[in-house]
Amino acid sequence: MRRCLERAQTMRTGNVPDMRITEWHPTPPDPRAALARVRHIVLIVFASAQFALPALSQDRSEPDPFAGVEEMIVTGSGTAALLAPTSTSAISFDTSALEAYGVEDLSDISAYVPNLEIRSANATNASFFVRGVGLQDFGANASSSVPIFQDGIPRNPSATQLVGLFDVSGLSVLKGPQGTGRFRNASAGAFIVETTKPEPEFSGFAKASIARIVSVDSRDANRYDFETAMNAPIYEDIVSIRLASRYSHENAFWENGCANRSPLGTRPIQQPGGFEPSVGFCGEVVHAFEMSQVDPFLERFLGEVDDFGFRASIRIQPPGGVMDWVIRGEISRLNRDSTTGQQLGTGGVGFGVGSADRYGYVDRDIQNRSDELYAIISAENPGLRRRQIRQLVAPILEKELHKRPLDEHPYRGDLDTPGKTYLDTLTISAKGTFDFEAADVELNLGWVEDRKSEKRDIDLSPNSAFPSDGNDQAWELYGDLAVTGEEIGDLPMDWDVGLYTLVEHVESATRQKIFLQTRMASWDQEIYSYGVYAQGRYEFLENFSLAAGARYNYERKDFQIESFLIDAPTTRSSRNQRSWDAFTGFGEIRFEFTEDIATYLKYTRGFKAGHFNPSRAERARIPNRGFADPESIDSFEWGLEFAAWSGRLNGSANFFFYNYQNYQVFRLTSSIEGVAREIQNAKRARNFGAEMELTLTPLEGFAPEFLEGLRINFRGGWLETNFVEFINSEERAFPGGSFGVNIDYSGNPLISAPNLQIATTFIWPLDLGRLGVLTPQYDFTWTDDTPFDPNNGKGEIPVDQISALPPYMIGNRAYLLHNVRLQWQPADDPSFKVAGWCRNVTDERYKTFAVDISTFSNQILVFVADPRVCGADFTFNW
Repeated sequence: MRRCLERAQTMRTGNVPDMRITEWHPTPPDPRAALARVRHIVLIVFASAQFALPALSQDRSEPDPFAGVEEMIVTGSGTAALLAPTSTSAISFDTSALEAYGVEDLSDISAYVPNLEIRSANATNASFFVRGVGLQDFGANASSSVPIFQDGIPRNPSATQLVGLFDVSGLSVLKGPQGTGRFRNASAGAFIVETTKPEPEFSGFAKASIARIVSVDSRDANRYDFETAMNAPIYEDIVSIRLASRYSHENAFWENGCANRSPLGTRPIQQPGGFEPSVGFCGEVVHAFEMSQVDPFLERFLGEVDDFGFRASIRIQPPGGVMDWVIRGEISRLNRDSTTGQQLGTGGVGFGVGSADRYGYVDRDIQNRSDELYAIISAENPGLRRRQIRQLVAPILEKELHKRPLDEHPYRGDLDTPGKTYLDTLTISAKGTFDFEAADVELNLGWVEDRKSEKRDIDLSPNSAFPSDGNDQAWELYGDLAVTGEEIGDLPMDWDVGLYTLVEHVESATRQKIFLQTRMASWDQEIYSYGVYAQGRYEFLENFSLAAGARYNYERKDFQIESFLIDAPTTRSSRNQRSWDAFTGFGEIRFEFTEDIATYLKYTRGFKAGHFNPSRAERARIPNRGFADPESIDSFEWGLEFAAWSGRLNGSANFFFYNYQNYQVFRLTSSIEGVAREIQNAKRARNFGAEMELTLTPLEGFAPEFLEGLRINFRGGWLETNFVEFINSEERAFPGGSFGVNIDYSGNPLISAPNLQIATTFIWPLDLGRLGVLTPQYDFTWTDDTPFDPNNGKGEIPVDQISALPPYMIGNRAYLLHNVRLQWQPADDPSFKVAGWCRNVTDERYKTFAVDISTFSNQILVFVADPRVCGADFTFNW
């Protein structure tokens, strides 16, 4: 009867503990057909290389004048977009900057890149927004509009996108749609991560970091991080190897009020009668003649992290300097307590934040504060009745929870079923570059695989409302080929042509309790995508150039889903296959007024393929429910680059305007069956804004040499966004069923789009002679009010169309973060350095994500960023 009942066992992750599904598996796709498709794609890529290489390989009668010159990597708008690197808005960070900012994964970089927001609600997945554009989806098949490339290979499986960074030589954030090059689905921007290449010499480094949470609101837990890398020649200067690894451990700091050492069989029985004391541990509901069902032997503190990663890279550089191969293999293991947070009860629409959830639970800190306010108001107004006093308490409590935000102990809650998250990732890639007289060729091949197991108390409460236990796995095969040159015949012109192809398979199995029912869901998805592009730049005059490019994009997705209730006799299922194609591209003019001042004007057409929603098993063929249509964008950007004051001041500025059609928006819709995760289309969306970056060395040439190194970096972003036309049909639950409600979000700002952001860094290396070099650093970032939903942060819109929450309750109010660092390097031993630092110096509270599900369970779910952390780094180089 249930042909979907056999999945979980094939989705085991090596040592990853199995989830509790033991009988369930949908019929898998034919592996022979999938392998045939993969084989065809590989043959196409290699055949292209075989035809390209002999044609480009010409006899060299003269020695290469650039032999032995070190390679310089420039990040631009395309695969070899060395064509116009300055005409794509980009912010880049080298190794020293990433170290100074304490960047451990991609989510840490958002504070230093205006108009970049990264949201996260679990340990493995994140959503990326560039200039207000992105997709707030944390599912296994989430398709980001900001692809992440590491060493030329996209991390398309969503669980691999929150890349742990180690032994990285550089990171760049490209802003705006990428209409050409290998950047598939990059309708908002792209990340480029480059790890360090092997070199034919003995060298390396080791770094140890020891840190501690320093906050009155949480446990002062320790954190440890160890990173090392080593270069070694294998055969002369031809073959070299580099080994790199990282290990991170964080002690638990989030307090769980449901901690216990009580086996189920020894617990007391709840006596009948309304006046009998509860036998519960932490505010859970225990019915008469039953015992508490909180998981036994729960730890008091949660949030432990135990991760590692290892990478081996081999570089082959045959004599002659024509060919350069880098082959990399990387494995990583993420082992963490599943992400925890707080829930705020809403008591249903109209009762206010801080009241009870569907089960009557109120966090003890909120209850204590409510009782204090009740006592104060009662003493000041002895004639008021109890209901009147509570009506006065509710808005005061809601205002406090909104402004603080959260209660007095945001790193404490009551979870009855906390779990673990495990993620194993394997990446294998090969990059070959060929330097011929007529053109250069670059070939990338890569395999990315991940296996994930996650058990979570999603309702963030002591009652087992809708906990989840799931496994998912994915693999990706990718290849691209690019050919670049500097002339066509006798015409001096930079050009770039290439192709890419990607095949991906994702499957997922989930067991979730929805109040009194248990639902099993299983789905799988396959992606077949390719693109062919060409672009070029021609200089009409020495200071005037024109660039243009185009790409043909094709993508097909095959999707099937099945689900059933444990106690129900029927299985619901549906499947769908859809394909999309589009032409994208860009056109640009660039003019250099002087050597120090240049400007450009650019138009780009962007595209992102459609998406399948895995929440409802019967809806795979229903538009805007089971699937979302592709989105497209028309982007206009004007930019200015300048240098002044004898090079002491360098900067850039830009203004952009975006017009979106069918913009993809993440929504949570609730019904009697639970909360559905859906990507829906806003018919039209629009945004515009400006950005500026300035780097100033004000003391250069005006102060003694040991003082003149002061460097100030300023980055700022301004953004105006809105849904021009977004009328959506959503479900609202009522006892025994649900019905549709038309919601008009038109005119509201886009999700995760703050109006203003500012990031400023002061670095001042002081050369103290024999005492060494002392480098103090201070940086701050300010972020404006930010909504996490399309209702300006006011949560779900009820049936009466009147939002019950204040603006940015589902979001962040403006906040300011301060960070400090002090580094010392001895004069007689430049291979050693030590640094002390503190991040979030003022212990600011802000959210990483929040969602309102009041119409379903009278709850707001909130996830809070880390408190203040201070530590020290010790680095040795050889």
